[in-house]
Amino acid sequence: MTVAFSGDPAASWSILLEASLREAPDPSVVAARMSRACAEFPNLGPAAVVLRPSDWDGARTEFADGHYRAGDPLVRVALAGDSLMIAAHHGAVDGLGLLALLGIALGESVHSSATGVASRSPDRPYLLNALDRVREAVWTPPTRIQPSLRGTESGDHLVSRALPVVKLGSARLTAAALDATRQWNAARGAAHGRVVAAIGASWRGGADPRPEADSALLRLRLPAGATEDDVRALLTAATPEAGFPSAHNPLAQWGMRLLASRLGSTFLVSNLGVVKGNVSALRFFPAASGRSGVAFGVVTTGEVTTATVRVRRRNFDAAAAAELLDLLCDAVLTGHEARR
Repeated sequence: MTVAFSGDPAASWSILLEASLREAPDPSVVAARMSRACAEFPNLGPAAVVLRPSDWDGARTEFADGHYRAGDPLVRVALAGDSLMIAAHHGAVDGLGLLALLGIALGESVHSSATGVASRSPDRPYLLNALDRVREAVWTPPTRIQPSLRGTESGDHLVSRALPVVKLGSARLTAAALDATRQWNAARGAAHGRVVAAIGASWRGGADPRPEADSALLRLRLPAGATEDDVRALLTAATPEAGFPSAHNPLAQWGMRLLASRLGSTFLVSNLGVVKGNVSALRFFPAASGRSGVAFGVVTTGEVTTATVRVRRRNFDAAAAAELLDLLCDAVLTGHEARR
């Protein structure tokens, strides 16, 4: 039995953070810290085991693709020298929660410049929001990023790119993802006029992250020809989506299965901001769900801004994933001066 969570039932809902550390920690100390954290925060489930894999890429795949079963730890940790990987069920923590777990593992504070959306509130109840989403799915489904294949392989491809430090807020990131979508679909003769962006956020800010799930979702319908300024205006005016009902709700489950190919957004973007901690680089992979199964993540630390993409293997091969991410990175950097 998998852990219940509202959303795409095909997704593992395992979000992942990789850190390049400035010095290698003692694995036994990391394990003890994580064990204490799981005891203090019951939402993390049983104590996580700190793995020391010989195949780092294989561990990443296992952490990202493996569904969480009832009774399993909801946090997964791997350590190899000065590389640390933490994955967690999105129902247990959000992106800032992963940063909190990183701080716990290292025994020090980790902070982010990310701002929360506590000052905003949903402008209508879940039921009205759900009805609007159903209407959209039936009559005007969001544009889908055109798949590069029609396969049956489960799991996701995870790709990252290191960039020089750039000033990258959620508006520019969303505009870059929009530009990448337009270029990708246009090159394949596919429509790209009804793009809907999902922006992952948190109710709290990153000044004092906690290992909890406090995620919020902003959803923007981006008109054809929308510019970065248009995206910024829409983002400023957006209110978070109302919370989903329990994943045990049979009507919600039935509806998600029935409309799975038409529900959701064109892509998701999630920006962890500028992170201060004893790390030289971070890579953040949010969950990929929705029509396209494409999620872009960004985090900046030290002298590096790292962009990532996560895509479904059944829809995209590894080369396509890398091309999508390159389009995003080009859009992020075009016309903007990188600063070190």
